[in-house]
Amino acid sequence: KFKATFYGTNRFDTMVRYIAATSALLAGICGLTSSFSFQHTSIKTTAWGTKSTRISDHEALFMSSTTAGEFVSTGAKKQVGNDSFLNKDLMARAQNGPGKKNEEKLSIGVVGAGLAGMVAAMDLADAGHQVELFELRPFVGGKVSSWQDKEGNHIEMGLHVFFGCYYNLFGIMKRTGSFDSQLRLKDHIHTFVNEGGHLGALDFQFPIGAPISGLQAFARTEQLEWGDKFHNAVRLGTSPIVRALFDFDGGMDMVRDLDDMTFSEWFTQLGGSRGSLDRMWDPIAYALGFVDCDNISARCMLTIFMLFAIRTEASVLRMLEGSPQTCLHDPIIAYLEERGVKINTGMGCRDIVHELDENGMPTRVTGIKVGARDELREFDAVVAALDVPGIKKVLPESFRQYQMFDNIYKLECVPIATVQVRFDGWVTEMNDEARMMDISGDQSDGRGGGIDNLLYSADAEFSCFADLAVTSPGEYYKEGEGSLIQAVFDERAFSRSNDQIVQDCIEQLNSLFPSSKKLKCTWSSVVKLGQSLYREKPGQDKYRPKQATPISNFFLAGSYTYQDYLDSMEGATRSGLMVADEIIARADGPDGLKAQTKAHASKGESAMKTPFFATVTD
Repeated sequence: KFKATFYGTNRFDTMVRYIAATSALLAGICGLTSSFSFQHTSIKTTAWGTKSTRISDHEALFMSSTTAGEFVSTGAKKQVGNDSFLNKDLMARAQNGPGKKNEEKLSIGVVGAGLAGMVAAMDLADAGHQVELFELRPFVGGKVSSWQDKEGNHIEMGLHVFFGCYYNLFGIMKRTGSFDSQLRLKDHIHTFVNEGGHLGALDFQFPIGAPISGLQAFARTEQLEWGDKFHNAVRLGTSPIVRALFDFDGGMDMVRDLDDMTFSEWFTQLGGSRGSLDRMWDPIAYALGFVDCDNISARCMLTIFMLFAIRTEASVLRMLEGSPQTCLHDPIIAYLEERGVKINTGMGCRDIVHELDENGMPTRVTGIKVGARDELREFDAVVAALDVPGIKKVLPESFRQYQMFDNIYKLECVPIATVQVRFDGWVTEMNDEARMMDISGDQSDGRGGGIDNLLYSADAEFSCFADLAVTSPGEYYKEGEGSLIQAVFDERAFSRSNDQIVQDCIEQLNSLFPSSKKLKCTWSSVVKLGQSLYREKPGQDKYRPKQATPISNFFLAGSYTYQDYLDSMEGATRSGLMVADEIIARADGPDGLKAQTKAHASKGESAMKTPFFATVTD
């Protein structure tokens, strides 16, 4: 009973018909009865969010950097732009390695042993280079790090979930042999837990894949009221996502150009309701970037939706069998050590040694000073594979004369507090009280009670949470114990004391799972990270730097650097692969990185041979 009437014959007519038809389909699935007349004489740019161009505003800015900072490698170029967005072939590239050994052997210093730094080191070692990593912390992993306390409890910096579109990261895990053994596949459903134990879901389990599986998931979700479902359908039906279904480049360009408005502004300007934002989109926004829809960039949110709409597997979740250290990092460390890569933990970079030209502009990096004694280590190339606060501390002041480096200081970060709370029963088991209290025997390998998946909530201060004793039981389940809830609090709770945060976590869990009030907390941990992900507020995307820089032998890596997967594990992996490709492409030849080192050394020797009293003439 949904009536659509169309008028107009200009070039947007077909597109508008598709939009309206999609909205009608969604509304029809929702069971709504309505009459809708859409008179189209011209299309305003706000219907999609902005005018579409083949090259987005950010891409134009991204490509307008100095020539010295441009990519020269085909591999790095393949990781940027619309063609790379959902390119499954990138998994094979990550799995197989660079496929090339350089003629020249470079000495390469990598500052930072997070995912980006370790992935870059893998490729560079396979290409025949001598690589050494320097990590300030006593362990590797960066924002994905974990460690054990004195009692053997595994503690993490955050809750880590692996989406099905993490093609590069999965390729790395296949390369190190951890993909099949260290990841646990979850049901294709995103569950929301509301106050009083009421559940809502985006259930993508459907015989037909994307985009139909996504349409029916949003239409049938219990998380929204019928009115909100309708407004949700209308807004998504007029989004760049719909255009991308038949014009992917056009849709993606429009998404990239939506970085100057918040998701709430975009969502409500053409039909989206506040109820949809409060009950569904805010929990998702907090899970993505630890900020709500009133503050997160529309580009960020729509990038994720684009993934889910185009590829069925993109919204499939996996979680590690155990801790990140054991399941993700240890296999990478073994891979690196087999290839002679040295990893120095507890040895951060204190200074980047570099040369200046006659105008005081940095021209070349010669090495780094590391450790408490400022030990000078010289390298042919240096990679700064750090997070935002790390790179801000390390970059010399002179580097900020380049706009690319100065822009990094305009990026802000959000604080988070990761809480782990263990109980003497199964918190998320709401259907059977006896089962909730039963912790007897061996309940390893995910046999514990409750929900085995990532969880969201609109009624708690933690953006997302999970029972690790069920989802990742390899190292988080303890015999004779129950749930180990891991929840990530955003900046709303960051300033509170650790004890208060634990208490708030327990109280909010009791509100979501009323039966859990009968359980007792047996252990807890709080890890505060004052600067975690870069803040995905509007206008930030243009400040993210490329991996190649105006200084020919100095490179950047890290999830904050420019790529489409935002500040994520996949983003970090992509940046590491891009850096490696770029260094490998620049290593050989008369103007290569090794030749530059030799020329620099020769120049230095000539200067040393000239007596201080000699007169140099033409």
